[in-house]
Amino acid sequence: MGGMSTDPSTATPPPPRIRPLPDALINKIAAGEVVERPASVVKELLENAIDAGARRIAVTIEEGGRTLIRVSDDGQGIPAEDAALAFAQHATSKIQSPEDLFAITTMGFRGEALASIASVSHATLTTRTRAAEHAIVLEVKDSVLAPAVPAAAPPGTTLEIRDLFYSVPARRKFLRTDATEFSHIHEMVLRSALPHPEVGFTLGHNSRTVLELRATQDAHLRVAEALTGSDGGGDLHAQLIPLRFEERGIGISGFAGQPSLARPNVKFQYLFLNGRFIRDRSLFHALKEAYRGLIEPAAQPAAILFLRMDPSWFDVNVHPQKTEVRFRDSGSVYRAVLAALREKLLSSDLTPQVRTANRFEGAGGQGGGQGSAGSHGPWSGARDASSSRDSAETRQVIAEFFRQASPAQPRLEYGVETSPSPIDDPSRVTFGEPRASEKPESAEAPAALVEHQHLKSEGRFIQLHNTFIVAESGDAAGGIVIIDQHALHERILYEELFARATRGALEGQRLLLPEILPITPRHAAALETVRPLLATLGIEITDFDAGSIAVHSFPSLLSKVNPREFLRDLLDRLLDVGGGGSKLAPEELLHEVLDMASCKAAVKAGYPLSQEEIAALLARKEQVDRSSNCPHGRPTTLRLSLSDLERQFKRK
Repeated sequence: MGGMSTDPSTATPPPPRIRPLPDALINKIAAGEVVERPASVVKELLENAIDAGARRIAVTIEEGGRTLIRVSDDGQGIPAEDAALAFAQHATSKIQSPEDLFAITTMGFRGEALASIASVSHATLTTRTRAAEHAIVLEVKDSVLAPAVPAAAPPGTTLEIRDLFYSVPARRKFLRTDATEFSHIHEMVLRSALPHPEVGFTLGHNSRTVLELRATQDAHLRVAEALTGSDGGGDLHAQLIPLRFEERGIGISGFAGQPSLARPNVKFQYLFLNGRFIRDRSLFHALKEAYRGLIEPAAQPAAILFLRMDPSWFDVNVHPQKTEVRFRDSGSVYRAVLAALREKLLSSDLTPQVRTANRFEGAGGQGGGQGSAGSHGPWSGARDASSSRDSAETRQVIAEFFRQASPAQPRLEYGVETSPSPIDDPSRVTFGEPRASEKPESAEAPAALVEHQHLKSEGRFIQLHNTFIVAESGDAAGGIVIIDQHALHERILYEELFARATRGALEGQRLLLPEILPITPRHAAALETVRPLLATLGIEITDFDAGSIAVHSFPSLLSKVNPREFLRDLLDRLLDVGGGGSKLAPEELLHEVLDMASCKAAVKAGYPLSQEEIAALLARKEQVDRSSNCPHGRPTTLRLSLSDLERQFKRK
């Protein structure tokens, strides 16, 4: 009979004791959340400078922030008696009570940034208030704060952070190349500079000035200059549409980019809430939804939006980086953003302007009006490679225009269903003899001039390659517009279908014989998601047998469309978008159906149009919303200004 074992090797070890952590370790743990990389340090220091009322901020970086991060400002400075507390954990002048957390008006508020930064670097603080006779300098090395010493320095604060992550080598090993880390720092400076045009910013890297933004009251100029890195903002200034919107206490201002600025990612979308950069999936969705039909589905629009609302309406204290917020009524904010953008885009001329470079200058020359971009500007170099190509293509189109234009040019009819033209006198747009007032003054004028003089008549146009329509531009800039007939007709049909579908059910035309369409079980499931919508559009469908359906009626507006082909392609499309369409919101589902319907019913490229049909198409262009782009986001129209034409022919 054995007794209890007393072998020490099998004894249960005592549980570990609970002990308070030392402050230095606490700060290092906090630094893991706050200080992710050098850009995180820059963000915290910039926020402190803005909170201090700075009007000039200089950021100096060496080796991507590994060896040096210096941020200097001309703000209020820190009183000498409070300077040591700047490095204390959870010490701040920005909040005093729990209630203050729900009324935050400053960029920083937790009081942990400097303590965390100093725990993983060697930090030096130089600060002076305007009332002080001299500055003071505080150094923190190995988490030990040295006594303050007097120094000569202007009013404001300078923080130098050296040897970042020296005390946590594992974190230092995770840093990327100097160029990559500096690109993140550059982005952080942009996020501070965009909502604060009244503050001047400079950014230098390895003794080279990379970005210099002067203080201004012009928010439009600040955004364009910051994103291009060039004085005046180059072409981007003209491609940003200012907007201002107010609804139920939610104010929205900023700039919506022309559809031509769309990019394959969301990098050039900026959202600011009371001056703070934020990320919010719901608001980004509203932004993308506002551009539906103006850009290609896979593209992302460019936009910079500044939201203003009562601080008590949202909570910013939900993420260490303070880039995520929780709204009290997120639905109202979503609707406000969507309404602000849609209202501005619908009231703006979004026709892309063809930019041409001077034939005798390089692609990067200034003859084409291209602004120079800084090497780190997000818009830099984006257009240089294509400018010469665009110029050559434009000249080719113009040459073809004048080559083909002839009063005797034959015209073929295409039986496309169009609304009656609102033009009172269709003869004004025919290719006949010029009016007496347009005839050459001299009888000795060259024959070619007489042949093409009719092109000067108001409203003249011509069809090229049975695909493009070229016409005089009616705006103040003059020049010509080049129109893709299929894309424009597609937009016109889409808007008409959408307007009628939202007013009520469309009229369906009864088919003499039902159209029978074989379908798979997956198609049948997809059909159930859109069956009510199809009924609203005037499409009556019944089950024919276990593997097919019968189409009994089809919209009269789509009389040129084959019902079987339309339904087969629609069901295939619903399977492509996932879930057989079940994952789409009702509005998205409506857009998918109308996109396909308008595309199939629109006049195709390669079909000749009569003069009356072209006139009707151009007249309808002025009557529909978003006529600059087809429902899939492709441009319907390109504009070549008179100034660009004159430049190409060396008249300037």
